Amino acid sequence: MQENNIDFTKEDVVYSKIGSALVSAQRVEFLSGKLLELLEEDGAVYGIMTEDFTSNSERSKKLRKKTLGQIFYFLKLNPKLVIAEELDEYARLRNILAHKFFPIFLTTKSDEQMWTAIKFCYAFGRFSNRIEKFFSGFLYFLSLRFVKNADFLPAEMQKRRGDFEYFMKSLDYRKLQEIEGESIDKFD
Repeated sequence: MQENNIDFTKEDVVYSKIGSALVSAQRVEFLSGKLLELLEEDGAVYGIMTEDFTSNSERSKKLRKKTLGQIFYFLKLNPKLVIAEELDEYARLRNILAHKFFPIFLTTKSDEQMWTAIKFCYAFGRFSNRIEKFFSGFLYFLSLRFVKNADFLPAEMQKRRGDFEYFMKSLDYRKLQEIEGESIDKFD
């Protein structure tokens, strides 16, 4: 099939945006899960974990599968290193996408509902980008503990330097910061 032979319907566009939003949610869930695993394994080494996190993470290791809500719960046990309100809002929007998208956005095939669904997906994707950048910066922060200076980090980790700056700036403001050309739109 050649690209110029594809006729996209409104429904195709909406479904592609839903797919993009779902992939962005999976990226965040994967990265936040890896971050939690690292903290559970080496949290004591970093010296940054609260007693609450340490005692609860032992219990969390027994859980076979952690949901995004559980991952965020454990990450929020160290409020100096996360932005709890942002994580709560992200989890709320992700749950709408995963569990309530159809009844909220797709009960009719009207143009108005189509645009509302597309706007939600775009906004959610941008929110995912911010959360992902924040967690990537958090990973960079944790990796600094094991090197003399940032020049000794593996090349792949050095690429996250900008994410680290974003992480620190977001912590300073207690809110995820804008990424050039993007904004987070809130949906009720």
